[in-house]
Amino acid sequence: MQKKFFLNLFFLFLTSWIFAQGLTCRSLQEALENPDSVTSLILKKQKLKEFPSEILQLRNLERLDISRNQINEIPKEISLLTKLHYINAAQNYLSSLPVEMASMQIDTLILWDNMIRKFDTSFANLPLKYLDLRAIQMTKKEQKAILGLFPRTRIRKDHACNCGDRKQ
Repeated sequence: MQKKFFLNLFFLFLTSWIFAQGLTCRSLQEALENPDSVTSLILKKQKLKEFPSEILQLRNLERLDISRNQINEIPKEISLLTKLHYINAAQNYLSSLPVEMASMQIDTLILWDNMIRKFDTSFANLPLKYLDLRAIQMTKKEQKAILGLFPRTRIRKDHACNCGDRKQ
């Protein structure tokens, strides 16, 4: 009897621990089967041309990887995902981010090989710890502005370019 009790207690603990860890999904279809349990969604190399609006149904999403797609815009509604703190959107066609993202709790933002060369000043409020902007051609002036906006953030970037007629 005591052995059965401890065995049930162990399975209850294990089930609770697994549920607390959240669910990592590698397809949108899989994520939508149990949207409240998804904490991590990996949609890299899916040939996405648009940000899938279904992602906005994943209210407990903490980590999003949409890298290596062809997305050119992230919708402002992403700010409704209040638990989202990690975004990997590398190797897309992004030229800006919605200003609504400035109110989020993002600590990691991976944007290398996009076209983003500036951020709205409201982004200074982000608790950003890591920002990856490699493979984005920026002048010294553009880089200096970003460094000034995020003084406590580890920023990875390439050397400034001598980009044509843009003044440095």
